[in-house]
Amino acid sequence: MASNEHKNLQDPNIHNPRGYQGASNETVLTKGAGTGGYQNGSLKWIPKASIKTTVKEFQGYSTVNGSTYEAQKNFTDGQAPFEHDRDYGSGTVGAVDMDVSDLFKAGGYTVQSDCSVAKISGWMTLNASDNTCTLALCKVAPVDSVTTPLTPTLIKEMTITGLSGGLDALQQLTETTFDSSSLSEGDIVFTMIKGDTSGNVAYFNVTLEFSYEN
Repeated sequence: MASNEHKNLQDPNIHNPRGYQGASNETVLTKGAGTGGYQNGSLKWIPKASIKTTVKEFQGYSTVNGSTYEAQKNFTDGQAPFEHDRDYGSGTVGAVDMDVSDLFKAGGYTVQSDCSVAKISGWMTLNASDNTCTLALCKVAPVDSVTTPLTPTLIKEMTITGLSGGLDALQQLTETTFDSSSLSEGDIVFTMIKGDTSGNVAYFNVTLEFSYEN
């Protein structure tokens, strides 16, 4: 009998954990919170990507030009990478290509592994009541040694309308749905901002949560 104890079983004879057969691929087994502070939570399978995450912060400001998106300054400028005053040339992400060197010299976040954007959370503010400004989270996919200009892809646009409190009136941003959420290793994620009235000033401070399946 002793040889049949679970601790003595070889791998082929060990059964899978409860719920394994019906669990979705790319999930992990965990234990729920339970109730009353006791250790009575039940076993459950959750997506691997919901616990394997990283968070990156994006901050900046812009004196908007009233029509087109503006991207970050290059590192050689004293206000880089926060000030956004490099004219993209369009109010629509993807309408104009961007020089590879300008993108690289302006920073952004280089994706370390294939992943997806899971959540955007943070704050934005505008100094002018009833005017609007829009923050765009974008990505490009550089190719090793290729100098061809890159077309940015929109991850998400977020628009606020300025309040009477001016820059003190922070407005919360929370997004979990995206125009494009899939990212590949080496992609560069960056921000651009635009406003509907020239001379207005906008600030933002947001985080992006990236989730990984592998």
